[in-house]
Amino acid sequence: MTRTMIDQSERDRRRLAKLARAGAPARRTFTLAQIEEASGLQAGYCLACGEMQECCEPDARKYRCDNCSQLQVFGAEELLIMGLVTV
Repeated sequence: MTRTMIDQSERDRRRLAKLARAGAPARRTFTLAQIEEASGLQAGYCLACGEMQECCEPDARKYRCDNCSQLQVFGAEELLIMGLVTV
């Protein structure tokens, strides 16, 4: 891991810990089967509403959701990197 990646993961860990202490809702997670399906379809998922979004690049971040209009659509592989996949 590069120093930048370590710094980013440490910032993410601290941010999530702060949200947990504040009583923020748990982040949405996806199954490995959902990620595999989305990856094969070039799709991603919206973290706000959970809907699959087609025509989404694997490394997409904060695309607009067609369902809820939030900027919370992430590509399948990006969700995997973000640690939002349960096995």
